[in-house]
Amino acid sequence: MRTLFTEDEIAQRIDAMAAEMARDLPKDFLLAPVLTGAFIFAADLLRALYRHGADPHVDFVQLSSYGGARASSGVVTLLKDFSVDIKGRTVLLVDDVLDTGRSLHFGKGMIEDRGAKDVKLCVFVKKLTGHAEDLKCDYIGFEAQADDFLVGYGMDDDGRKRGLPLLGSAN
Repeated sequence: MRTLFTEDEIAQRIDAMAAEMARDLPKDFLLAPVLTGAFIFAADLLRALYRHGADPHVDFVQLSSYGGARASSGVVTLLKDFSVDIKGRTVLLVDDVLDTGRSLHFGKGMIEDRGAKDVKLCVFVKKLTGHAEDLKCDYIGFEAQADDFLVGYGMDDDGRKRGLPLLGSAN
């Protein structure tokens, strides 16, 4: 495994992102992490936001297009829906990686269809690939190469390596 970003680099970048979000977003926004890959990033981001004066509401959505495989199936499945009403709210959809863009496109469309006031997109890592969906992410932590299979910091290889405190490439 090759280390792409260390624990310290990740902490510094998340703090900078949180400072920007705390300035940009309304105080009552909804932080909406996409399970399962984004849970560690979202937890650290939430704490950093609090240090910068933001205290968002939190609710989770779970989407899947991988199903344990190393490549997207191309079909996004809603596994866990929101448990709060998002109508009229600003929602920050937080995901681990922008690869094909299908999950974020699906999630953003779902949130817009439910009457959110505004939807902002945040990803921990943007892969430098040709994305299947044309998306503009408002907040991007890092970039990785198209052929990097990302593990650590919440991202897994068939359920393993999520707990690594760094971001690595397993290939």
